[in-house]
Amino acid sequence: MLRHIVLLQVADHIPADHIDAIIDQLAKTALSLPGTKAFCGGKKKIGSGLSQGFTHGYNIDFVDEAARDAYLAELDGDRVGSRLSEITVGGLGGILVMNIDISNIQTPDKTPDQKPQLRWV
Repeated sequence: MLRHIVLLQVADHIPADHIDAIIDQLAKTALSLPGTKAFCGGKKKIGSGLSQGFTHGYNIDFVDEAARDAYLAELDGDRVGSRLSEITVGGLGGILVMNIDISNIQTPDKTPDQKPQLRWV
C-alpha cells in the first residue's frame, strides 16, 4: 500500500469554494480509478503552528505504485493537476508531495469487548 500525501500553499486570494471544487475533483478522479483505497482532504485545522504556510492538503491510499501512476496520468486529462499549480503560491513551489509505504501500518491493540460479570446477591 502506498499513501500519496500532498500539501498545498494556497494563495490568499483564491475563494474557498474554488479550492473545495478542486479538492472534490481530485477525489472524484482518484476514487474513479481501480487501485484507489481511500481519499481525504481539505483545509488545515488550527493547532500545531508548524504548517509552514501550507493551508490545505489531501491523502490518497493506493494499492501500489502502478495505481498511483494511473492517477497521476489521469490528472493531466482533466487539467485538475495544472489547476492545483494555478492556485498555489509559486506554482509548483507551493506544492509538497510525498509517498510513503503503508503496508506495515500499525494500529493500537484493542481489547475485545467483554460482557460485564454480574451476579445476583
